[in-house]
Amino acid sequence: MKLAVISLGKESSQNIGEEAKNYFRDVKMLDLRKVEVHATSKSLNVLYDGEELDHYDSIYIRGSYKYAILQRSITEALHFHTYMPLSPKSFTLGHNKFLTMLHLQEKNVPIPATYLVETVAGAKKLLEKVNYPIIMKIPSGTQGKGVMFADSIASAKSILDTLEVFKQPYIIQEYVETNATDIRAIVVDSKVVASMRRKALSDELRANIHMGGIGVSCELDEETEEIAIRSAKAIGAEVCAVDILEGNKPMVIEVNLSPGLDGITKATKKNVAKIIAEYLHKKANEFKETRKSDDYSKIISTLDTETDRKEIITNLDIKAGIIKLPKLMTKITGFNQEDEIMIIANKGKLIIKKHIIGREVK
Repeated sequence: MKLAVISLGKESSQNIGEEAKNYFRDVKMLDLRKVEVHATSKSLNVLYDGEELDHYDSIYIRGSYKYAILQRSITEALHFHTYMPLSPKSFTLGHNKFLTMLHLQEKNVPIPATYLVETVAGAKKLLEKVNYPIIMKIPSGTQGKGVMFADSIASAKSILDTLEVFKQPYIIQEYVETNATDIRAIVVDSKVVASMRRKALSDELRANIHMGGIGVSCELDEETEEIAIRSAKAIGAEVCAVDILEGNKPMVIEVNLSPGLDGITKATKKNVAKIIAEYLHKKANEFKETRKSDDYSKIISTLDTETDRKEIITNLDIKAGIIKLPKLMTKITGFNQEDEIMIIANKGKLIIKKHIIGREVK
């Protein structure tokens, strides 16, 4: 089994790759910036460093919002051929904070009131109508960057001048009082495998670990855990982090496709990288078996119309030294339990023939 972790080479990605070596025969760490996708009317190819990308049983893509189009393109090209824990749409949704909110709202996941405006003029008009305090941010951005707090219309208008340098639309969101804390939940395989409560520094409202926040392990109640799982499913991510505010009721503010793992690993004492690596291996095996079953179905369908088709490619099932052939072979050969057969074997080759006195039938 082979795994490729395509990323920007950050510590969390490296940790997942190291843990994966305990499960996969071969693990490659590939630089996302060296990947290209080539599309023509007849083909769709993924290249790495100028050469066609090798086949992998699983590919896990991690990286920032700057590479969202590339990440989606790679996944569009390969997700039918190899197991990938993030769906193509997840890169478009998860790397855009407002699109995330739209899909969460569609799936009835609780979110703070959120507004998107394209221009400074439009934002200033909206600022006249909202209740303060508010949060102002841009659709893309990670680790708390591009997120600001405004307690009045005057401070909000001043912040607009700062956000204008990002050349992006503006997101205005109601402020939920949580005493500068939030919840981060890591979702893997429709389960919350680790969760922590993050507390911001005394002069900071953003609880992100990268902004100096402190993480403390916590257990989620049933409602909050269910909200985290639904959020991951809403954007098509089997592995992700979900950030949740604890107000009068839990509300989701972000889904992170490439979360840092150091903070939550230290806080919870859980080896999250190992959990993810083990899951990738399990799903890669399941994907391989499913594809094998699909191939059998296609072959059987072909046999119904092409009676001369007699060859298949598959893996051997050997247990306790006994070779067990697929049921498909019985259909192809027409053998039954009463048949007398002749077996001819040498290195790398096995021939089974029906034996009839006076002649042999292949």
